[in-house]
Amino acid sequence: MIKSMTGFGRGEAVINSSYIFAEIKSVNSKSCNLITKLPDILSPFEPDIVNYVKNKIRRGQITVTIEIVNDELSSCNKVIIDHNLAKEYYSQLESLRDALSLTDKVNLTMLFSLPGIITIKEIREEADRVWSVAYQALVLAVDQFMCSRESEGSVMFIDINERIASIIEIIDRIRSRSHLVVDEYSQRLKKRLVELLQNQPIIDESRLAMEVAIIADKCDITEELVRLKSHIMQMRDNLTNLAESVGRQLDFILQEANREVNTISSKANDYQISSDCIQLKYEIEKIREQAQNIE
Repeated sequence: MIKSMTGFGRGEAVINSSYIFAEIKSVNSKSCNLITKLPDILSPFEPDIVNYVKNKIRRGQITVTIEIVNDELSSCNKVIIDHNLAKEYYSQLESLRDALSLTDKVNLTMLFSLPGIITIKEIREEADRVWSVAYQALVLAVDQFMCSRESEGSVMFIDINERIASIIEIIDRIRSRSHLVVDEYSQRLKKRLVELLQNQPIIDESRLAMEVAIIADKCDITEELVRLKSHIMQMRDNLTNLAESVGRQLDFILQEANREVNTISSKANDYQISSDCIQLKYEIEKIREQAQNIE
């Protein structure tokens, strides 16, 4: 079954008293582009998230968001203050101030600017633990996301196949009328010649036959109809067999089909066929809109 490029999924997991929420959504894109929005503690695992999602999805502008509802788990870094060193700094600064007869007070801002008092330590074990739980939420979100894509894709599949059936019906209708185009043109041409040559009762039938043959060749749309139907059947096969990048392939096939319809309309020079070609172009455009949202 084909998949839509638009979708949404959400998953959650619990670690201690904290909740981790993973959300994934996507819109149309010619390629697979992924944006992540992660808390600091999960930043080191961004490549793992990207690889996991891209192994599931081929096309789409995808946004993955993971939130942790607990400030204590928002970072994998721990702030460490060396109290003993701070006291030593303070004692030495106080002594220096008295020796130089200064009036400045030693405060926290001054102490924190000195090297060694504050250090930031990465707690890898904590980050690994949070990631293992966040991964569970991510899997749930991606599973729901894929289901939503497949559900929308099934609706698109039905709609496209109904339009393909309509196109085939119109093609057959045009084919059944195409042989009449030359006959009708021949009759109109003969009538016009009779009107123009009223004072000349003899009409060169061989010349008329030659002119009709030339027009018949110009009006012949058999090859275009064959190619058009071939394009439509190929499109149906691609939808059924789920070829790689089926959305892109459909877009290309639809461009070719539209060219054939334009040629048929211009060559036939027939009101009924032109009207059918307008309906063909409408159906093709509707399928193209759908194809742009197929993975």
